[in-house]
Amino acid sequence: MSDTFDDTEMQSLLAEEEEKLLALRELVDSACEEITGGHLNRQEATVLAQRVRRQAQEIIPDLMDKFDLIYKSRFERLISQYIDAPTGPEGRA
Repeated sequence: MSDTFDDTEMQSLLAEEEEKLLALRELVDSACEEITGGHLNRQEATVLAQRVRRQAQEIIPDLMDKFDLIYKSRFERLISQYIDAPTGPEGRA
């Protein structure tokens, strides 16, 4: 048995990884849209971000350090920008 992959095995592995990344991208994009929609409070948005992280852990368990590096700050920024930020004339200084 050889330690190298043939082209079919490699294509299959690449397609599987592509599907995982697409699912992750759709999951994150959907959560970001929900946060920026302005219909959530801070607690709901935080729970949503935590739920996305748990789902991501099922999709990419070996890459969670990268997920946290990229998306943790993104979610925090969106929550701060779209939920914590005062809106409307009464919220402006």
